[in-house]
Amino acid sequence: MSDQGADDKVGKKSPHRPSRRHEIVAAAIRVFAAKSFSDASIQDVADEADVVPSAVYYHFAGKDELFELAMRRVLDMVNEVVAEVRAQEDSSEVPSLEPVILAVWTWVEKHPDESRLLHYHLPGATADASALRREFEEEHVQRAFDYLPPVPAPATKRAAAAAHASHTLSTRTLIELLMTIHALRIGEGPLSRHASKSLSRAVIAVGDRIIVG
Repeated sequence: MSDQGADDKVGKKSPHRPSRRHEIVAAAIRVFAAKSFSDASIQDVADEADVVPSAVYYHFAGKDELFELAMRRVLDMVNEVVAEVRAQEDSSEVPSLEPVILAVWTWVEKHPDESRLLHYHLPGATADASALRREFEEEHVQRAFDYLPPVPAPATKRAAAAAHASHTLSTRTLIELLMTIHALRIGEGPLSRHASKSLSRAVIAVGDRIIVG
């Protein structure tokens, strides 16, 4: 065995275990959250995962793919939180925004690395990551329509189009507001010193105004 091969194995884990791919993505989330996409390197991720860089390349084509998969995992986590809340809704009633907002609010507090990656480093990082963000926002815009109060069907196609545009604007405004609030309150953000419960109640009240009017 060459000296280089021996050095690679000292203190490092084998790259071939089935769980290694999952562990490297988890390490990438922590690294990208701390350093951003542009500043982080494969070496940083390898060090965080306690593997050699070749182990990272064994599982992933490079930094772009690793960042995309890290972001996809974070977005899936948020989607799972929302889906769990919605599964508990009473189908006979108009669903309430409050449980969803509070569930995501709690998730953000419990997952600081994932939250920093989502709210600080996603926009513009890579083309694929930007596409993921657009898909995520579009999905939640459509879901947010469920929280609109029932109204009579518009009398004309023009009125229907205007109503749809108004509802779309409302739901997009709400989602952008929530994303902005989370970005401002994590870490040392300007809202981080505000009491979490008071801030969440204020956000829920504003959200109701945006959606319900």
